[in-house]
Amino acid sequence: MRFSRLLLSVAATSALFGAASFSVSPVASVFAQDEAAQAEKAPVDESAFDVPAGKDEAFYKEQMNKIREAFNALRQDATDMNALYLKANVATMTCYKYLAELPDIDAADRTGYFRQYVAGLGYVGDLDGLNALLAAEEAKDPVDQSRVDLLKFQVASVSVDKAVEANDEAAIKKLGTELIEKAKTDDYWASRTPSILEDLARSKPAIGVPMLKDLCAAFAASDDESRKRIATRFEGKIRFADLVGNEMKVEGLYLDGTEIDWKSYRGKVVLVDFWATWCGPCIGEIPNMTKMYEKYNAAGFEILGYSIDDDLERLHKFEEDRKLPWKTASRKLTQDAEKDYVIISEYYGVNAIPTMVLVGKDGKVLSTKARGAELERLLGEQFPEVK
Repeated sequence: MRFSRLLLSVAATSALFGAASFSVSPVASVFAQDEAAQAEKAPVDESAFDVPAGKDEAFYKEQMNKIREAFNALRQDATDMNALYLKANVATMTCYKYLAELPDIDAADRTGYFRQYVAGLGYVGDLDGLNALLAAEEAKDPVDQSRVDLLKFQVASVSVDKAVEANDEAAIKKLGTELIEKAKTDDYWASRTPSILEDLARSKPAIGVPMLKDLCAAFAASDDESRKRIATRFEGKIRFADLVGNEMKVEGLYLDGTEIDWKSYRGKVVLVDFWATWCGPCIGEIPNMTKMYEKYNAAGFEILGYSIDDDLERLHKFEEDRKLPWKTASRKLTQDAEKDYVIISEYYGVNAIPTMVLVGKDGKVLSTKARGAELERLLGEQFPEVK
């Protein structure tokens, strides 16, 4: 489960320590093969994925650059992207491992490298590696409690992931219940458990949503103000996790200042797209959305964009330039309106975009992950008569 997110994590964290982040654009070298100047890709040096021990900080930072370059070159022709992801991720994690062991660097930097290494172990689901590292940290004198706590969190998180992958409901419930009990009395687990249960609610709603509700109910009833704030913050996430099969609340103002009439969408299949003009992946979804709109609109498919842009001038210009065929609602206009509307991005705890929710003709949510090929598949099911 976490493996699919590791590349983004490593890409983002590489930049923290001076290495360039992973790029989505191809960077393979080309050279002139003959007088006709036929371009041919240069051989890719895969030795970047072999990370030696015993080097200094500058070496490992540069090595992460080489790993990124090799990945971007190889991804163009890769037949097994999972294998390539794994190779690049493991190599990057190894750099962080060796960086975290260097004795002659700043302690704060070393701690940062250690955290990235532990996060990497967690994302690839290396439970044995995490437990071994935890045992080693607990055996130290003195014990660095922050490292131990970090490792215990990753162990708990990966353990839940593995139980989900095995579809072991008994293990999932046992682990979830243990986490909830810890969170009730331990401040560290109170701050970490909600995120684990949120992941569980996405992957196993029937088990995870009730657990997340139970935790937030316990926090709301607590005398501890920090727990009460967590409960409030997760109210929207619970609503979102519980959306499939239920009706969605949608209200506010379109970009032209008119009010959304959500009832008028009933009887249609509607994609509610949470997006922003500054969000690259959001913009990347537009060509597929346009294609689906052109194919299925006449049959009863509609799109309602919900922009979280604060810069209305930029949003207006984007709309004018792109001439999107569907209507866009504005969170900013809705927030500033005299009428007290529900801000649906907050009501459903949407803090990552693009988030794309597909609503059926009966007004009930079909999917909260209606992006790319999944959107196309879902619309094919809803409109089998359209070829």
